[in-house]
Amino acid sequence: MRNRIAICVLTVALIFIARAGAETITVTTYNVEHFADHFEGRRLTTRKVAQQSEDAKEMVAAIKKANDEDNWEVAETILDPKVNPDIIVIEECCDLEDLTYFNKKWLKGAYEQVLILPTNTGDRAQYIGMMVKPGFKILDKKDQYYLEKDPVKKHIVTKKKGEPDRVEDRETLFARGPSFMKMQSPGGYVFWVGTNHMKSKSGNSAEVTAWRNREAKRIHEIMVDLTKTGPSDMIFLGDMNDEYGLDGEFEKDNGGDTITNILGPESDGFVLETKPLLARGEISFGGYDSSRFRSFIDHVFASSTMAKNVTGVSVYTDHLAPAASDHYPVTVKIEAPTAGAAVTPTTKPSPTELQDAMP
Repeated sequence: MRNRIAICVLTVALIFIARAGAETITVTTYNVEHFADHFEGRRLTTRKVAQQSEDAKEMVAAIKKANDEDNWEVAETILDPKVNPDIIVIEECCDLEDLTYFNKKWLKGAYEQVLILPTNTGDRAQYIGMMVKPGFKILDKKDQYYLEKDPVKKHIVTKKKGEPDRVEDRETLFARGPSFMKMQSPGGYVFWVGTNHMKSKSGNSAEVTAWRNREAKRIHEIMVDLTKTGPSDMIFLGDMNDEYGLDGEFEKDNGGDTITNILGPESDGFVLETKPLLARGEISFGGYDSSRFRSFIDHVFASSTMAKNVTGVSVYTDHLAPAASDHYPVTVKIEAPTAGAAVTPTTKPSPTELQDAMP
């Protein structure tokens, strides 16, 4: 009897220690459609032309009202308890001034650090943003990869009906550019968070596909290098603008599948955390009127050591999410060991084992 009581007490104590020795961290990737446009009304109100006539005032007021509704929808989506991340990366992001305003006005200052990461976005004004809640520290930044030169000279012309031709002939490898932040959680857990907004398939061709795959392979190299230098725990997530697996007419002969190339060989240990969502037929992109465009293109990758701490990945499509953006937030949850945490049991006892241990 005494032995069974002792086993019960020890088991419960170990469970308590396991829970006390970990903290839950949530990281979300969210492409907010044309986010920069959400602040046009606010900008217009500061210009003299907006005050020159009653018609101008009414027009600006209407634009601002529409912007406010859009920002409310995005904020409600981010702050929903099913999302509400500690760290969020945003693609198609606005500039730093507008993102700071959005955090203060619409998110009620939920995030302490508001960043715009360096990219090659150019005149498209589709930045990559990151916001971090209080208690998290950025220990190091690796954000200059966007400057790397492409070993292949390119001249890609994209034609769209009703729009001027778009020419891609820049020397840089990355269409926008990945960034990686070495983070420390409030509990002392140190890990990498990386993100990117990959080159889209707009004007897709053999040349575009080959370029996208050069990006993807280089991203994998960076991930390997950073996890070797430490820490080994890494989450890489963002809008990859591609589904998992070979698709279309160009990938087979022009470098393969970009998601597979980011993942790299199994021996490198990276895991596609969004793969179970794909198997269930979920989507992260629900835009446009035609269902043929709906797909899963916002992905989460984890290093092998980080994957052990990942407890779930989800895509949020409820409530205002379909109205807020053509993409849905994809969130990964991490149960991170805190610094100096006690050693936990390798397996948690089942309810049956707990019952058997009861006196």
